[in-house]
Amino acid sequence: MAQDPFQPSGTSLTRGSVVSPNDLNSSTHNPAAPSYLLKGQSGFQSNFISPFGLAYEVGKVDSVINELDDLINILEDENLSAEEALNAKDRFDPFLQSAAQDGMIKVGGNLALPFTPLLYQSNEYGTFSADLQFYGSLRSTVIDDKIAIININDTYKINTSAALYVKSAGAISLGLGYSRPVWNYNESLLHAGIKININQYKLAKNLISLAGLDDGENVADAIENDYENNANSSTNIGVDAGLIWASKFFTAGLSIVDINEPEYEYGELGVATSDCQDLSGLSLENCFVAQQAIAQGRLSAGETFIANAQANLSAATWFGEGIRWGFHTSIDLNDKNDAIGDAYQWANVGATTQFNNWLVPELRLGYTKNLSGTQLSYYSVGVTFFKQAELDVRWSDETVEIDDSNAPRSAYFSFAIQTQF
Repeated sequence: MAQDPFQPSGTSLTRGSVVSPNDLNSSTHNPAAPSYLLKGQSGFQSNFISPFGLAYEVGKVDSVINELDDLINILEDENLSAEEALNAKDRFDPFLQSAAQDGMIKVGGNLALPFTPLLYQSNEYGTFSADLQFYGSLRSTVIDDKIAIININDTYKINTSAALYVKSAGAISLGLGYSRPVWNYNESLLHAGIKININQYKLAKNLISLAGLDDGENVADAIENDYENNANSSTNIGVDAGLIWASKFFTAGLSIVDINEPEYEYGELGVATSDCQDLSGLSLENCFVAQQAIAQGRLSAGETFIANAQANLSAATWFGEGIRWGFHTSIDLNDKNDAIGDAYQWANVGATTQFNNWLVPELRLGYTKNLSGTQLSYYSVGVTFFKQAELDVRWSDETVEIDDSNAPRSAYFSFAIQTQF
């Protein structure tokens, strides 16, 4: 696993999957990169603080969280008038239907072990590499249901089997790679590499009944309470391979990740819901709603995440003396599902300017589009300051209303310190 498809990190937010000679962290973009980055050197190279980042992505529905909060509050009220109950039904029936289609909320985070990637160059045997990366993501969607009005002694309340469907994925990936030059032509080198990734995933699905949420109980607590019952850990090996053609002012790369398409299993939601009578409170409500959704075929009890293979092409060129200019582009040749089940196929173009100073030695600009899945487009900006610290941000050109103000539908942040040893 070179990177989580949902969560590019480091300068890849602006450069895409291009391998940069000034960025040791970009060695994870292509298995041939360590040989290219350490050409002409020998011994060990490692980083100080590898990239860590945060990301979010939301659907097209405005103010989803506020609407859900209002619905939960009204579901708790058992003394509605007939008019209030009818108004609630008229308001929330279309909202739930819309939220089920476009009301997704997704967050993620990633980091790498300090002092990685670790590279070792031997003039005789080639280049060896190791890295340890951590990823986590969570996506919430809505399972919709009609609002029912219940009359109890001339007072009214509403009820629904609508629920939040939450999928979460945590991953630890240990990568071990080998690369070396394989062909020399007119002062240009072709580098080839292979990488073995030992991946452990912890995957879980939870269904949270909106009607079962008590006053003051939040969704995060509800997910945590049922998480261990529904989570499953599985380990498998992924194989990546890559080539980089490098001349003095131009590089081109081809990489393929997860060639063997390893599989990882989710915890079975049906196992946790098979015996509802042993549960109580919100867990009991969640159990009933999950059984209903499974019986209706709206979701499956079990699930297998297949890390499908993905190929990527990249190219970059540099020119100039003193102030150097770089242009780079990369494109995934097919889409790839992340562990949550969303498809990503990134295409990127960008430019980099390097200055001969210590304060701000590099500026980066980029434009990226997901050719699959949400098909969102993004602008990105990156800056290297004090010669070592790298900050990159990416935000979508589409906005959505969040807490009564407009915000990008998706955004990314990454920070690293590039001191090499």
